[in-house]
Amino acid sequence: MVNRPARSEGHDRAEVADQLAAVETWFIRQGLPHAIDDYSASTDVLTRATPFLSVVFLLEASASFGDRFKGWQQFGVFLLALALLAGAVVVVNTLRGRQRLARPDDIGILEVALFIFGPAVLPLLFGRDRTSGFLLLVGLNVVILIVTYFVVSFGMIPMLRSGAGHIAREVGGLGRLMMRSLPLLLLFATFLFLNAEMWQVAHDFTPAFYGVSVGFVAFISFVFLALRIPTETASLAGFASWTEVCAVAARCDAPINSSERSSLVEPPLIEPLRRVDRLNIGVLLFMRQAVQVVLVALVIGIFYVIFGLFTVRRETIIQWTELTEASFQASVVYEAQIFGSPVALTWELLAVSGFIAGFSALQFAVSLITDTTYRDEFFADAADDVRNVLAVRALYLEDIRQLS
Repeated sequence: MVNRPARSEGHDRAEVADQLAAVETWFIRQGLPHAIDDYSASTDVLTRATPFLSVVFLLEASASFGDRFKGWQQFGVFLLALALLAGAVVVVNTLRGRQRLARPDDIGILEVALFIFGPAVLPLLFGRDRTSGFLLLVGLNVVILIVTYFVVSFGMIPMLRSGAGHIAREVGGLGRLMMRSLPLLLLFATFLFLNAEMWQVAHDFTPAFYGVSVGFVAFISFVFLALRIPTETASLAGFASWTEVCAVAARCDAPINSSERSSLVEPPLIEPLRRVDRLNIGVLLFMRQAVQVVLVALVIGIFYVIFGLFTVRRETIIQWTELTEASFQASVVYEAQIFGSPVALTWELLAVSGFIAGFSALQFAVSLITDTTYRDEFFADAADDVRNVLAVRALYLEDIRQLS
């Protein structure tokens, strides 16, 4: 993060520092906080997570006694526990040279240890299952800390927030997506859908095994997407000139001066992306492509559910799956009359449609990697967004060098 100079150092320098701070906030909103210079786990990541971790800290303190105490006795023990934890906070802040109950501006080993072991000590003092309660809370806090670090460090919440807008744009352009991908996917999938063996397999699955099978297909689809990310990231990071950098940065709404900078030395010597920077970009690109794959799977699945209601009739399902009339009725999820004829939404229809959707998603994911036309059409928006951020990052780092 940029250290802002005092106003006495000059109005221009203070303006640049304010602008850089605004750019850092913009990086976070784009889901790429690691574009920030000197982005630190102790001062940037865990400090932003402090409110959430504090709530977890207090909730664990209130839930660590089980049913050993009742009524006012439990309330008294709870107040005692809060006093002990507050005392621990005061001790840590005193050792770190802060005010006694101040919110930490730098998270170190003492603060991490307090979060992991502080609430876990309470079961040892007041709980019924002391050792198991202690170990359970320690393990839970370690997991919470790791997940929280990942979510905050990589800007997952801003990424999801911007991703919601991206989903809205994708839904708006779903016709284009389907026009390009649907014909080939339907040609591939219809042979599977109108196949007796496919319905027999779907009928024989238990819900758990079916979930594992579809989940495995989805996992392979996402693996294919992830394999392409490093190559795409490397191709987005290079700029031939500062003119190109300024032109790309001007396309977005970043709060930075992207006008031509004639004083900059050509070619641009931009600080290379670190491994964690590339990982942050990779997560963003992966999520954007995953949205497209999920949308395709969802549309294909809904299409085949509707298609199957009208084409695969009751008698056909019974013949293909060798069901009795009673067992068929047990598999019906919903039944209705359409145009005077009965239609039945069955477990088998949902299962087969889900299979088709999963395999279609896999085929679409492979096409995104292997087909240049697919990649240019469906990957371009996400790549442009990342390239915009990288151009802003180049100007941002140059301003930091001039400021220092």
